[in-house]
Amino acid sequence: MSWLYALRARLRLLFGRHAAERRMEEEFGLHIELETERLVREAGLEPEEARRQALVSFGGVERHKEELREGRGLAWLGGLSLDLKLGLRMMAKYPALSLVSVLGMALAIATSAVVFGWIAAALDTTLPLEGGDRIVAVQTNRADVAGNVDRQVLHDFVAWRTELTTVRDLGAFQLGDRNLIVDDHVVGVVEVAEMSASGFRVGGVPPVLGRALLDDDERAGGVPVLVIGYREWQRYFDGEPDIIGHPVRLGTTVYTVVGVMPEDFRFPRNEGFWVPLRLDASMYAMGAGPPIQVFGRLADGVTLEQARAQVAVIGRRLAAMYPDTHQYRRPTIVPFARTAGPTADAWEMMWRLHLIQLGAILLLAVVAANVAALVYARTATRTAEIAVRMALGASRTRVITQLFVEALILSGAAAAVGLSLAGLALAGVEQLLTQHSSQDLPFWFHLGLSPGLIAYVGGLALLGGTVVGVVPALKATGRRAYAGLQQFGARASSMKLGPTWTALIIAQVAVTVAILPASIHHASVFLHIGMRDLGSSTETLLRARVSLPRESAPSTTADTASQRRFNARFARRAGALLRRLGAEPGVGAAFVSAFPGGEPYRRFEIEGDRTSSAGAADSVARRPTVLTTITSATVGLFDLLDAPIVAGRGFVDADTVEGSTAVIVDTAFVARIGGGNVVGRRIRRVAARRPIAGDGNAERAPWLEIVGVVADPPRESTDPDDIALPSVYRAAAPSALRMDDREATSIRLWMHVRSGITPAFTRGLRTATAAVDPGFQLVDVRTDAEVLDRQEQAYRTFALTVAVTTLSVLLLAAAGIYAMLSFTVAQRRREIGIRVALGADRRRIMSSVFARASAQLGAGVAVGSILALALDRATDGMVMGGSSAVGEGLRGAVVLMPIVAAIVMVVGLFAVLGPARRGLAVQPAEALREE
Repeated sequence: MSWLYALRARLRLLFGRHAAERRMEEEFGLHIELETERLVREAGLEPEEARRQALVSFGGVERHKEELREGRGLAWLGGLSLDLKLGLRMMAKYPALSLVSVLGMALAIATSAVVFGWIAAALDTTLPLEGGDRIVAVQTNRADVAGNVDRQVLHDFVAWRTELTTVRDLGAFQLGDRNLIVDDHVVGVVEVAEMSASGFRVGGVPPVLGRALLDDDERAGGVPVLVIGYREWQRYFDGEPDIIGHPVRLGTTVYTVVGVMPEDFRFPRNEGFWVPLRLDASMYAMGAGPPIQVFGRLADGVTLEQARAQVAVIGRRLAAMYPDTHQYRRPTIVPFARTAGPTADAWEMMWRLHLIQLGAILLLAVVAANVAALVYARTATRTAEIAVRMALGASRTRVITQLFVEALILSGAAAAVGLSLAGLALAGVEQLLTQHSSQDLPFWFHLGLSPGLIAYVGGLALLGGTVVGVVPALKATGRRAYAGLQQFGARASSMKLGPTWTALIIAQVAVTVAILPASIHHASVFLHIGMRDLGSSTETLLRARVSLPRESAPSTTADTASQRRFNARFARRAGALLRRLGAEPGVGAAFVSAFPGGEPYRRFEIEGDRTSSAGAADSVARRPTVLTTITSATVGLFDLLDAPIVAGRGFVDADTVEGSTAVIVDTAFVARIGGGNVVGRRIRRVAARRPIAGDGNAERAPWLEIVGVVADPPRESTDPDDIALPSVYRAAAPSALRMDDREATSIRLWMHVRSGITPAFTRGLRTATAAVDPGFQLVDVRTDAEVLDRQEQAYRTFALTVAVTTLSVLLLAAAGIYAMLSFTVAQRRREIGIRVALGADRRRIMSSVFARASAQLGAGVAVGSILALALDRATDGMVMGGSSAVGEGLRGAVVLMPIVAAIVMVVGLFAVLGPARRGLAVQPAEALREE
């Protein structure tokens, strides 16, 4: 039990520290007095000399005190309060350094924390349900197409339900939008989950009213039943207590409400309407069927690896039986939460995300290294103090610990600020995702502060404190630390500044000159885009998608009669809707292939005179080309935009026929090719790289004939220089403008409502659309102003973030350069004073000081300029969206390089001026006395 007595003694000494140290003082004093009396009595020494020798023979009182403190165990807690007080005192003593250090590391920590928060939310595999970590998805990857998930697995789902014993409550679902029609009025477009009844068993949450779906509800021909969420019950039905048994129309089907789920139940994604999934595999060919997603819960005692092994065996058996459709199918099982993220392999996704995270941590390390250089300069002025402490018995570990605690206070303050910024940023990102996403975020996906994120930020603070505090401390307490005693009475430092310090100054200047011009340029570009005025005319323009969901999938392929009937139905309904809207007074409507600002870029060549003597092939190679936007639209687009035809004619119905070559260009197109009459000339699309001249086998697009010129329509430009690209327009029938996908067919609707767009008009528009076809629905109905305002809000948020970060980095870089050069000259203060005392010319001394600083600054500017030019060369020719926007942006940043270099030179020389003048003000006698 000796360890128990020892522990009790250590704890008693720990919490009774002051009393124990008083007893140490008394005991040390008694031993020294006894030794002093013995030397006076036996050696006949004077009392003062006897006491001095007693102290020398004792070996340093402070060293013995430190040994006794360390021998108590857990003594570091006792000295922690002293270190914290000293660290706070040092922060107050150097407020500028503390502020720059805290802000610099706070931005780096906030950036890393935001990335970590995003990764944690994306990779979190636990659903907020009972046993949520065991809810899984069974999905089929395509071996022939990397990262592609095959969702036409109806026949596989039947096999899995029979054979897969490692997963219970296996079910499936598919999502789709439906018009919610109440009293013959469309109250909204809602997302509906057609789901197996087992989904409610997997969720493990009982309904608050009525019942959930049952297995019998999935039988074909059964009564259409519906389960709704608590929020939907309150929002659309005012919380009616007799909602059970109430008929509700979704699209073309009337359902009977049988249950209401609790508010927090949103499985499988974020739905509030559930209907039974009724699918008959016998109606579909092998490998065909509607796209579904399969889910389940791991059986008791079964691991994820065991379930994967069993489903892989089933997959190999199906591949052997049906090689034509299953040869490249690879079924696997993943945590259900992963199905809402990228479809690539989970390990590849994790690798990419963690690579981004590594970059964010490296950013913190770079900023911390910059701050460490500033702290190094501060620590260098304390070498005499450190040397005295070590001479009096303080161990090197104790001194390093104290300096580390001081740095930890800096990084801790930075972590607190960074965590607050990260929380605001994550909340803003989640809000932007919610606003700009066409669908709600999954119910388990939340961006915000969490215990894991707080712990991660604490680790970053520890990393920052280590870089900032330990590295300078190791240098300050090295072999030359005791040399600081020689300058104890002086104000100079013994820390030598050799080639390493010069290299640090040059590297700091080089990185600043190489990186900041591009950062400043892009920050100004984003600010320019984000702060522009939208104007008021966009309030009368409305954007929407008209969608007609497929209520049943074709039984074989897209060429079946059912698919053709669906296409014909869509074409008839879209034409009828366009005619109905066009008949409304003060309303213009058109279907378009892309909304303004989202048009694709294409390059066209213009047919000209074949005057080249080299022949037709060379003539083709010399034809001018123009980069333009391309838009297809129904007849009437220009009337909607109030854009008159200035030459030729407008579109007619004959131009919408498949194979028509008629196009209309805007006046910007005419100006871009040099003006003149372009009506009747021909253009055609060319590849990104022009075909080799004379290559008769090169495949080229057909020629298109310009039949008219339209005035430039009013539009918002997202180009940094406000230079809108010219446009080419083609006429098309509504059916040719479909946005085809597996689940629904949509078409973009653009309307001009001269009387203004009100909520009442939007509700009436929804009802009019549903009157054409109950399945027709308006999705993402927004005014042009709302769309552009949200875009501007995103740009503005990003612009301010980039601008603040760039400004902070610029200030941190300037502070670093200032501190390094100021400290360099301050180290020569005594030398300058001695040279003045010996009669050296003051102007010559100043010239030598500035010459040395200028050489360091000039070397850094030269290296940084080379790096900036290399970056510009590496990015030359980069293409974004069909134009060289990125490359032009970086080349524009090179123009800012001389300005940044001049600022760096001014900051550096200003940093030299103060210490040099203080050196010249040193009195000669004082300088000689210090020497």
